[in-house]
Amino acid sequence: MKNLSNKPFHGYAGMIPDLPLFESLCIADLLNPQSVENFANIFWPHGNSDFCNLVKSYSNPLVELDAMVKRMILEKLGLQNYIDEFLDHKYFLFRFTRYKALSTISGAENSNPAGLNGHTDGTIMTIISQNQVNGLQINKNNEWIDVNISPNSYAVLAGDSFKAWTNGRLHSPIHRVKTTGESDRLSIQLFSLPKPGHFTEAPKELVDEEHPLLFKPFETLELFEYLTSHAGDSAPGETLKSYCGV
Repeated sequence: MKNLSNKPFHGYAGMIPDLPLFESLCIADLLNPQSVENFANIFWPHGNSDFCNLVKSYSNPLVELDAMVKRMILEKLGLQNYIDEFLDHKYFLFRFTRYKALSTISGAENSNPAGLNGHTDGTIMTIISQNQVNGLQINKNNEWIDVNISPNSYAVLAGDSFKAWTNGRLHSPIHRVKTTGESDRLSIQLFSLPKPGHFTEAPKELVDEEHPLLFKPFETLELFEYLTSHAGDSAPGETLKSYCGV
């Protein structure tokens, strides 16, 4: 409970009555030199260099993967001139998440609660890894499709901020986690955001008569605050439009 933050989604999440299977811890501002150590000191007051080195060695390739995918997308859109600027405004949240097995919650087998309800991420991108317990599902044409992540592989999802920046060229998929009764699902997520205070706005090259502007400029932390204060107000996938749609 010391992993708290006054910024939405930047700290501990869990103990939610409607989501009894979900619990998550967060290292905010991952690239800040002291962020990993400050997180470790919550659990080991005298420090734990092995844990810190493990987190850094695991997360560094994910940060590189994040940059590579972003670069590929911008090149595909013909926006090479924006690559350096876009990659410079990087800011990461690193989350450790546990989705408890149904068998650990009294009566859960009968109610069959979700590990995490259907939603889109407000991020630029989300990179997900897991132990070998599946549960991630993507909504396609109102049908939930299982995402089976093979060992040493990752799921990469575009978020609402990337959808807005590309003026709708990218799709931010609705996804959820559905757990089973046998084993806990353990997952690590790297969330890529613009730096706090930086406004997301579609480049002029992506706005024309055929592709009119879809979203007004916004700051991601303000979007997060809207998501937390208006949870349930909009259907999954419609929150961005309700917040800043033109």
